[in-house]
Amino acid sequence: MQATMGDSYKNTNLEQQMLHELDTWHRTLNYIQQENIHLKNRLSEIIKNGMDDTLLEQVEYFQNQFLNKDAIITLLRQDINIERGLDGSLPNKKNWKKHDKLRKDMVMMEAEFNKLKFDFNEYLSQSL
Repeated sequence: MQATMGDSYKNTNLEQQMLHELDTWHRTLNYIQQENIHLKNRLSEIIKNGMDDTLLEQVEYFQNQFLNKDAIITLLRQDINIERGLDGSLPNKKNWKKHDKLRKDMVMMEAEFNKLKFDFNEYLSQSL
């Protein structure tokens, strides 16, 4: 079956959309990383200023969660870079399943991070 000019146009549009999403996800990960740094710094301030020993378990929990998010950010960045192509080539339609999985992973990361941030701030509001 011969590809038509319309097929080529659709592929180009799809590839451009995939590239746009990859760029957006990269910026999103940068934002999440900055927020995560801010939360870790806030946790450090609380520890530095002294805290009740009964809070230690929760403080350790949040510290571990923040470190876990750092690791996930690194893995997602690697996936984005691999999909984008080390040679600067555009993503292509044959990678659609990987791209769709990456999209789901990004949605999950954003939701989990927002919940973590909310839980941390709520915990601080109730505990300090």
